[in-house]
Amino acid sequence: MTKTEPKNKDANDDIFKTILDKFMSEKNRLIEESFARTFSENDETKLFFINEDEAFTDGKNIIVDPAIFDIYKDEDCLQKTQDALGQENFLQDSPWNALKMVTRGLTLHESLHIIYTDFPARFFSDPQINSQNKIKTMASISNIIEDAYIEAVAASIYDNIAFYLMFNRYAFCFSHKEHEGTASKRLKVEVPQTLKNYKPPKEKNKTELSDDEKKLLQEFLKFQDVQEKIKTLVKFFDYMTGLINYPMFEFPKPSKEISKYVKKTKQLFLDGCVASSPKERYEYCKKIFNEISDLIPDDLDFQIKENWLPKNVAGQNTHSNKQNSIGNFSKEGKTQKVTTRLFVNLDGSKKENPFGKNSSDEKSNEQTKNFLINLIKEFSQNENEVNEIFLIKNFSHQYDASNFNASPVHKNILINENHPKINLNMKTAYKNIFDNYKLTINSYNSKFTQLLQAQSSSRENGFLFGAGISSKNLGDVKKRFWFRNQIGDDIPDLSILLLIDGSGSMEGERKNAAMTSSIILHEILKMQGIEHAIVEHRAMYDEPEVDVNILVDFNSREEEKYNLLKLDAYDNTRDALALLWSERYINSKTFCDNKLIIVLSDGVPCHSYDDYTPPVSTKDTANVTKKIIARGTNIIAVSLEVEGNFSTYDSLKEIYPNLISCNDLTRLTGQLLQIIKKQLG
Repeated sequence: MTKTEPKNKDANDDIFKTILDKFMSEKNRLIEESFARTFSENDETKLFFINEDEAFTDGKNIIVDPAIFDIYKDEDCLQKTQDALGQENFLQDSPWNALKMVTRGLTLHESLHIIYTDFPARFFSDPQINSQNKIKTMASISNIIEDAYIEAVAASIYDNIAFYLMFNRYAFCFSHKEHEGTASKRLKVEVPQTLKNYKPPKEKNKTELSDDEKKLLQEFLKFQDVQEKIKTLVKFFDYMTGLINYPMFEFPKPSKEISKYVKKTKQLFLDGCVASSPKERYEYCKKIFNEISDLIPDDLDFQIKENWLPKNVAGQNTHSNKQNSIGNFSKEGKTQKVTTRLFVNLDGSKKENPFGKNSSDEKSNEQTKNFLINLIKEFSQNENEVNEIFLIKNFSHQYDASNFNASPVHKNILINENHPKINLNMKTAYKNIFDNYKLTINSYNSKFTQLLQAQSSSRENGFLFGAGISSKNLGDVKKRFWFRNQIGDDIPDLSILLLIDGSGSMEGERKNAAMTSSIILHEILKMQGIEHAIVEHRAMYDEPEVDVNILVDFNSREEEKYNLLKLDAYDNTRDALALLWSERYINSKTFCDNKLIIVLSDGVPCHSYDDYTPPVSTKDTANVTKKIIARGTNIIAVSLEVEGNFSTYDSLKEIYPNLISCNDLTRLTGQLLQIIKKQLG
């Protein structure tokens, strides 16, 4: 698929893996989520990436596998798909563009469900659908009809949206990947334990069976009958899925065992998939259900296994037998009349591909050409935005201590300001921590929102244009009739730098507590729009150097938060220089009047390189702290207590006039947030 194919298969796989990793980055997920929110006209829509050959929605969240069926790296599949659309190589041999096309198609499909499909499905409240096997059967019927309907809506009332959907329909069919769980694999019943190794007796021996053996034989015959029904149901749904959702292909006559069911239901499917309202479409689903009800086994006998829809249906969980939404979420789908279907006219006759280069409509050809040019430009721009993040390297700035007017004890000491490269492999670990503390984050975020809702609005008159007309000003000869609503922001300016002790004594519980608290703090401050940076510092044992590692910078990229998992514990500290650097950095990066440095530490400064130890280090750091506070940047320290007779708090009290003791690490997050609340007043 790439323009220069490596001869080594492993190298080729590595290229595709790298491209997929970039595509599934947080930056690109947010781009696709923004697209989904815009199209679904719902700012609360969430989009998530998975790698499970699935795409579905629960009415609020959209789940998409960009690499579904490995289409993005299936060169033959992509070529056939583009040829079928009449656009031979509009993807420009780019796996990234292929991922974009597949993802957009899936996202649009699920967004259309959000707009036009009922959630939860009507069969959950239908008294006639009163067993699991009936629910699963109805879910499959609904799947076929709802998918065909929402794609007919796309073809009827939206510009160019049909192109994405047609792309995916062709690509699913041309994909060479053996799809996990085809209908024949998924639509079956579990073999009862009693029949696992059972072999039925020969005909001549049946008269000699005991009562128990007769019961076992009856169970076996019943199971065989159910299996035959299931096989027929599989063939029926496979056939109807193709007939309704893939009408661009010619289908042979149905096989003998399903022909009567196809004959009874074909027109019901066709009418149902163009019915305007969810209620009407469900009525057609019920009619189809009744026509095939004799194929549905009773739950008491055998239960159909989960996930049993045909392989060529994406979005299976959208119509599953489960209510996927969390909570009591429900919405009624919008009613919309359709005038055509995706590949055929309403009467089922084939229609000309409106996107093909050989379309008879010259204006349409020109519109399609411009649409595809702009589409690829957008995809390339998205790729460049993501590449910027992946191309970020470690970089450092080095300063001499004398540049910070440090005391003579720091002569010849260097400060390394390090900006680490973002490690996107930390994404899953970060998400796990975030999920574990989601309730805590939401709780504190709510409290901060209430605290910060100190905005007041006022009206100013006398404008030539604005939000509205003030009647008392209509007599103004200069026509200054308009007023404007001015928002008065009473929220205090605040920027925060969290400075974390990275010395070896922090190893273990203190480091983990600092990491977790940093993540929670970052998420809350980000939600509240409060400028902040999170920095780790340490001094090298036998080197005249101090490292300050900027894990999250002011106005950081979204992905920088993964750096918080790089928090480590080794070497010494030289707090005075770390504080002087912090003061300069926060002043150079922010313009708030209210600046705060929060220090997390478990002990006094100590640098073995030049025996920078108490009482010298303590006195020196105390002097630096006093000067920084006097110059307008507040410093509040948190003492992380250690076990034993030595009191961290008593030692740090000699340095920091504003010091809080944390002798229970589970309370660290709350103490940090309480500091910020007090700072906000």
